[in-house]
Amino acid sequence: MRSRAGWMVAVVVLLAVFGVSSFLGGGRRAKARPHPQAASQGTGIVEYCILFGVGETRPAAWDGSLEASGARVIETSGWREAEDDRVRGAEWKLATRRVQLTRGANVGRRQGALENGLYVTAELTDAAATFRVKTPQGDFSFRASDVAPGEPALFLDGKVSVEQIPVVTPLTSSEEEQDHPALAVSGGKGYLAYVEFTHGDRSQDWPRQLKSKPESFESLRRPAGGDQALLREYSIAERSWGEPQPVSEKGQDIYKTAVAVDGEGRVWVVWSAQVKGNFDIYARVRAGGSWSAIQRVTEAAGPDLAPVATTASDGAVWIAWQGYRDGFDALAARQDGKRFGPEQRVSTAAANDWAPAIAAGPGGEVAVSWDTYDKGDYDVYLRRMKARGASVEMQAPQAVAATLDFEARSSLAYDAGGRLWAAWEESYKSWGKDFGAYETTGVGLYQNTWVRVKAFSGDRVLETEDDFGRVLETMPPSNPVNRGPGRVDASAPPQPDPNLVADRRPSATPYPASAEAKEGYPRLATDASGNVFLAYRSSAGRVWGPLGTAWFEHLARFDGERWQGPIFVGRSDGILDQRPALASTGAGHLLMVGPTDARFTQSGRNRGPKRDFNYDLMAYEVGLGSGTGASRLKEVPAAAVAEASPDAAGEASQIRRMREYRAEAEGQSLRPMRGEFHRHSSISSDGGNDGDIIDSWRYLVDASSMDWAGCCDHDNGNGREYTWWWAQKMTDAYHLAGKFVPLFSYERSVRYPEGHRNVLFAQRGIRPLPRLPKTDDDSPDNPAPDTQMFYEYLRQFGGVTASHTSGTNMGTDWRDNDPVVEPFVEIYQGDRQNYEMPDAPRSNDSEDSIGGWRPRGFVSNALDKGYKLAFEASSDHISTHMSYGVIWVTEPTREALIEAVKKRRVYAATDNILADFRCAGHFMGEEFSLDAPPRLEVKLVGTAELAKVHIIKDGAYVYSVQPGKREVDFTWTDQNVTPGKTSYYYVRGEQVDGEIVWVSPMWITAKAN
Repeated sequence: MRSRAGWMVAVVVLLAVFGVSSFLGGGRRAKARPHPQAASQGTGIVEYCILFGVGETRPAAWDGSLEASGARVIETSGWREAEDDRVRGAEWKLATRRVQLTRGANVGRRQGALENGLYVTAELTDAAATFRVKTPQGDFSFRASDVAPGEPALFLDGKVSVEQIPVVTPLTSSEEEQDHPALAVSGGKGYLAYVEFTHGDRSQDWPRQLKSKPESFESLRRPAGGDQALLREYSIAERSWGEPQPVSEKGQDIYKTAVAVDGEGRVWVVWSAQVKGNFDIYARVRAGGSWSAIQRVTEAAGPDLAPVATTASDGAVWIAWQGYRDGFDALAARQDGKRFGPEQRVSTAAANDWAPAIAAGPGGEVAVSWDTYDKGDYDVYLRRMKARGASVEMQAPQAVAATLDFEARSSLAYDAGGRLWAAWEESYKSWGKDFGAYETTGVGLYQNTWVRVKAFSGDRVLETEDDFGRVLETMPPSNPVNRGPGRVDASAPPQPDPNLVADRRPSATPYPASAEAKEGYPRLATDASGNVFLAYRSSAGRVWGPLGTAWFEHLARFDGERWQGPIFVGRSDGILDQRPALASTGAGHLLMVGPTDARFTQSGRNRGPKRDFNYDLMAYEVGLGSGTGASRLKEVPAAAVAEASPDAAGEASQIRRMREYRAEAEGQSLRPMRGEFHRHSSISSDGGNDGDIIDSWRYLVDASSMDWAGCCDHDNGNGREYTWWWAQKMTDAYHLAGKFVPLFSYERSVRYPEGHRNVLFAQRGIRPLPRLPKTDDDSPDNPAPDTQMFYEYLRQFGGVTASHTSGTNMGTDWRDNDPVVEPFVEIYQGDRQNYEMPDAPRSNDSEDSIGGWRPRGFVSNALDKGYKLAFEASSDHISTHMSYGVIWVTEPTREALIEAVKKRRVYAATDNILADFRCAGHFMGEEFSLDAPPRLEVKLVGTAELAKVHIIKDGAYVYSVQPGKREVDFTWTDQNVTPGKTSYYYVRGEQVDGEIVWVSPMWITAKAN
């Protein structure tokens, strides 16, 4: 059980009366910013985070005890307990310790000592309540009135911090998973909609490590229980939650929920669900305790995803969502009685529009914001609208942020004065463009992020006079991140930085130096007193747990005069994209509900299977006082729309040329589809620098304009059924009517000599395969039992696989190959290097091999063994826009892609290079015999001049040209053939700018005379 019941124990109530003045010396403020709540504190329930060993570099024991005067301690629990730690009521046994760091600039290092501590929930019965803490490192005490939200106090020379944090109430504790909350408040009640995932038959779960090969793989395609939309009510006056009410049917495929209450008190729950192969928007309304029938809101053939909802001042519910109509659009609909009216297109760009947000203002006004890829980078826009009888009147779209930077993931809220607030996330320009071991002219998907905030009043654009940036620059001690500035590392060069490649150390990928803390995923809410609340997520630095990197929620407040915070939200740890729902329950009061999988809180103690980390929902109650009634805002210029990068038009032309090209082979018309299947996200345990899984889809659909893809992660999230389910749903949700065809994919990682392999399936529902024990590194060159089992699994379920980074410690010595299920290889990886042959462009060597040096893994060795492998290129961690696997298909379907891979009709490239390679009517990847000497036909269309083109036969260069032009079309005949011998031939093209194409081999047997 992953609720407070699993973390906390009953506590002895201690009411100790002692002289306050004796124990208050030595405390100092962590920050000097004024806070209206710091001077006094009332009674009621409070929660504290007490950390020991802040900033210390050596582990130490911090066993101790707590006494309270004027307060009743309700519960205590560990902040990040390890196996040797214990928290038992008012006493604890805790120690700081060294921890492992995630991969990145500090890969392989261990942090000096990670803080440890505890959460304390108490009821203040006296405004002068005092707490006394005893530890072997020293004693201290603090008054409740001196520790206010967002104002941590430091003690014992700064080695201890005490923060008041939001009071948390676990809402779920079942073995199922609860996620994607949405909140609405009306008439003294809160309404929480969310998604609950029910696991499949747990008795059929496999251990991650197998002792022997199972008799059958059938249980790996057993059905999961699926999703259901649920609703819970919250009584604000009684601070109590009702029981869950089913809204949708069970066993669904649900992509997020929304909830709103109309002017007649009817509760509307809206969700996106896949039915009969398509995601649509569905709704259900509850009136007078009775639920209506489920109504289908959308009818279009494309997916409709991620609904949001609000209630206009005239009482009508509005919804918005992201819908595919020959491209993603921001769409909206207004309640019309007991149904929703026709959909309205809100966004106007021809490019894809993402992630709508919605808010309701005065006079019936509603605003929708979204981000668009209209000019080749993401920009945020908003649009205001009103109902005019049966029609909807919309103002022109207004740019919120439209530079060349990444600007996305907006949130909206109207304040008490009718101003519209917008928050969004930013990152560097050239997001998702060329970044990897050999080029850093772009940036990866999560190299750094920060949050921006503006307000809009009529035509005026406003910002707070008090700079919000300083909130981000001062992370509270409870955020387990390297101390110091939280947003920009002064020593880090601006991004993108082409010089990172020049400064790359041997055997290292050029990750940029950047701040440990990254802020994003903003969520806005307001109250009637003028407060503006902003929640956002920030990483826990490079502290690694069983599930990898953790992110926490933080909260800031603008009271009309100044920003206050950040406030650490305890037990909000989870993956990057884990957004809470916010709603005001009164002046100065905020209710927030968010998911957690306890990946940080439990990571030191939970040594069981990784699937033991379940998603649960936590409710957080925040009381920060009423707004000041002031309006310290300054007018700023409206956002200017930057000119699109000229590179965007050039790349679009290259992609269009490839998409329009056709080749004839075996009487069939073939078309090239660009793609890859080796991305990662924060779901991977080593994905802390990869961004979230939705950003992977953004990148694949927009930044790289792929035609097919496989996404994502190691075992779809360490073999956890819930993350596997989420990845499978996303693969269906972003299947875009033949224009973008995602395959079901994951990475299966077994170290050398067996090797990491990436997997593709055309059909949904196949779980990742656990492992048999690995063979020894230098064992005899016999088939590996685990790999052979893996091939059987792929044969049974129709999958294909490719080894990646074969010449590294993640690679293989090529002891195994099954030509049916392993027909291709990742010859090049953007995150690392080329594994074609020694001394080839971008190849690793003994002095420079990112990921270790294993020369037996060169692809040339596999080809020389007689393995028939086509070539593909893909990215792996962080790398973007420089790895393509181009598959020649008969039609743009999942089945056709897998069929083409099995026929080895695929090639690898680092750019949008077109390659057509034939011989005597045969196409790349084929195996055939000829009576005459082979006459090879080579056609390449580059993105720059081709400096060299080589034909390689049986591992040797047999023909080379230096074209000096972009388009190359030539033939070459091999007059030196041996009758009866099968030889392989492939092509490598090298551009003047260093970009490369590897055209897959043909295997040609010369017939005997």
